[in-house]
Amino acid sequence: MEALHKKYKDRIEELKKMVVESELLETYLDTEEEEVYKQMQEAFEPAINDLHVEVANADPMQLEDFENHMLDEGFEGLFLPRILGYSVLRGDIDNNYKYKNSQEHFKNILLFICNSMNFDYVKLRIGQTVQIGFSLSTNIWVTDLLDGIQNKNIKRFLQTQRSVDFRDLDKRVIAYEAYKKQFVNYNYLSTNFPGDVYELKRMGSHLQKFLLYRAGEDFDNDTLTPYIHTFLKQEDFIFHPEFIRICMVLGMYFDLKKDTAKLLFSIFDKLRKGKEDFENEFFKYYLEFIDDKAHFKRDVVSNFAHILDMKKADELSKFFELMQEVYEKGYVHEDAINAIRNYYNQHMGLSDQNRCLRHALNNRFSKVLSDLSEAEYAEYFELNKIFGLYMDIFANEKFNQAIKYISMDYLKRLLKYYTDKRGKDYQDIKKFVTAAFLEYKFYNDKEISNIFKTRRRSRKETTEK
Repeated sequence: MEALHKKYKDRIEELKKMVVESELLETYLDTEEEEVYKQMQEAFEPAINDLHVEVANADPMQLEDFENHMLDEGFEGLFLPRILGYSVLRGDIDNNYKYKNSQEHFKNILLFICNSMNFDYVKLRIGQTVQIGFSLSTNIWVTDLLDGIQNKNIKRFLQTQRSVDFRDLDKRVIAYEAYKKQFVNYNYLSTNFPGDVYELKRMGSHLQKFLLYRAGEDFDNDTLTPYIHTFLKQEDFIFHPEFIRICMVLGMYFDLKKDTAKLLFSIFDKLRKGKEDFENEFFKYYLEFIDDKAHFKRDVVSNFAHILDMKKADELSKFFELMQEVYEKGYVHEDAINAIRNYYNQHMGLSDQNRCLRHALNNRFSKVLSDLSEAEYAEYFELNKIFGLYMDIFANEKFNQAIKYISMDYLKRLLKYYTDKRGKDYQDIKKFVTAAFLEYKFYNDKEISNIFKTRRRSRKETTEK
């Protein structure tokens, strides 16, 4: 965690001064009415949120310290439910949906709320958050926390948040995922960079998720550069899986400074020379990061090829040389198609190399269709021929399903755009799609008919019209 910059501290003090000197606070202290407290939330929390967003976007390493500065009675408990939720979701969980490490930040915020003069109002907004936080924590951790609470009413409230239902893994998963969706549009992730092997083992997966998130959005990651560079210089990390995975994320998705990119180049050179079975390990990890990651801003293949020594004769060079040829000539070029066919036939169909190849093309096709306008549907007709060619080469059902889904997404856009069912555009689309979807066995006759079927209006809808 990085200490909060003075510029942010000063603005926090300005916000606190606004709260302390407001007429709303004066009214609230006189009346202690819940309605007045809600008015304070509406008046001041948006500005606090705006500052939190600014820190999260530009200086994510300072987020926890920012939230620590909100633990101040001068804010009257404002914004605490939100940062309590952030602290719950920020924790790294395992496959059993339990925290890998105890969440002291969550504990500190919760205890501050419990000792706050405004607890009775704040507690109305934190019940679900506490439930989820407790369900992800160990029973020993929760019991220790409760043992430190002296106020019987507060202790009773917290005890009621220990849900017996969440002892069941399936129910815990459902509850956590539903809760997480409430925060899907918020940027709250922060991290620490490990300084030794113990910390790497303990924090590696969390750092990896953080970096993937930062790469998937349009963030300026310059403030992370010094930490990344220092992290890559840790020679003790070199052969550990956690380190390799993080290096791959950096190589695939980050625009690194020249000296940092050079450092990463040397790391992969050492791994290719000194780690047994590194090639197979590489493709296994590669699949973890490219599966369903078409939304990433950077081109994985061209980005990663720059930090590899392509002169080295191994599977990595073969794969990236192939992908570079495909990208340079285009996946519709005969040479590229033949190169893909030859590479694919040299490996087992379900090999990780071939899976990586299929995913790379899927993501490429997905991006092309997402960029294709409705008016350019004739290009989609031509692309479909290429889709069929690659489906024949790969003979893989999962690849076919991926093509089906991206094609259907584009078709839905077309049907929203071309609404005149008697128009030439609509009829051309219907005729082509019907034939193509049947040929590729995406749908049967009845299912295709339903796609183009006009929904009959109910009598009630007609009357309302």
